[in-house]
Amino acid sequence: MQTSNVRPDEYTMVSILTACAHLGALELGEWIKTYIDKSKIKNDTFVGNALIDMYFKCGNVEKAARVFNAMLRRDKFTWTAMIVGLAINGHGQEALDMFSQMLKSAVAPDKITYLGVSNLIV
Repeated sequence: MQTSNVRPDEYTMVSILTACAHLGALELGEWIKTYIDKSKIKNDTFVGNALIDMYFKCGNVEKAARVFNAMLRRDKFTWTAMIVGLAINGHGQEALDMFSQMLKSAVAPDKITYLGVSNLIV
């Protein structure tokens, strides 16, 4: 894309971050995050959610939480990514606390959210 003078947008970045998450490619994901910031690519909820997912799948709970805390708008996918990400990284109590915060924020959980929480109870 860069050699063709085609400027990537936030949709391209979400796709690349998703690939990084599936591959566990934290270093490349961090480079993409820097590229987003430096290139002033729209850093919306979709990009934030992709970053949270990538950081959790790469085992970096702290950076995922930082992205979450910096987000101005959070949807059910943002909250679910946090709950499931905390749970799979061994932070069960924090995941339950996050679920409580989600309920207080008036964002309705979906089936995936409940699945993430139910795995903590079993």
